[in-house]
Amino acid sequence: MNLYIRTADLRSGNLMVVSNVNKETVFIAVRNKENPYLIQLFNRLNDKIAEIKLKNSLLRIFSIEIEGKEVATISTIPMIEVKYVHIGKLNWSVIGDIPFSNYRVKCNHEIIMEVAPLILGLGQPGIQLAFKNIEDTRAGTLIAIFLNKYVKMPGKPMDESFSNFHSKNKLSYLNFKDKFHFPKCGPY
Repeated sequence: MNLYIRTADLRSGNLMVVSNVNKETVFIAVRNKENPYLIQLFNRLNDKIAEIKLKNSLLRIFSIEIEGKEVATISTIPMIEVKYVHIGKLNWSVIGDIPFSNYRVKCNHEIIMEVAPLILGLGQPGIQLAFKNIEDTRAGTLIAIFLNKYVKMPGKPMDESFSNFHSKNKLSYLNFKDKFHFPKCGPY
């Protein structure tokens, strides 16, 4: 299943429409203005189905919840280059050119999702999310939105909308948490 998101929505919007190949809305992602680290995902019926939020501000741990249950975590630390991200609990590895939205999400050696930049209708830039399993679309969509917004490119300043976050260090890159521990992959 392929899903598409406009790059303009990802960069500046608080409302992001995730559509399929027929341009039908599949998900609506909403970023909270008061809490920029909270992203909620709604279905077509406007029911909240998933969210990603800051779980621990000291350790920079983010939690992905689907239908109220925590299914994954992302821990962050500064790094020089972003080539690899580990998604805890799901045991997913994100490998590729993350700042330019050209990467794969794998579990062991099986590809879960592929993200690639492309030109949408009317010449608008966007990203394509290609999923192997429809069950992974909720978590995968949130991960793609999170990585696109919160991973900064080396040498570029952080977005001004995050300046009110009460911490000395700015969130910049993701780490290798539990890199060498490979529990069984699986749905939530």
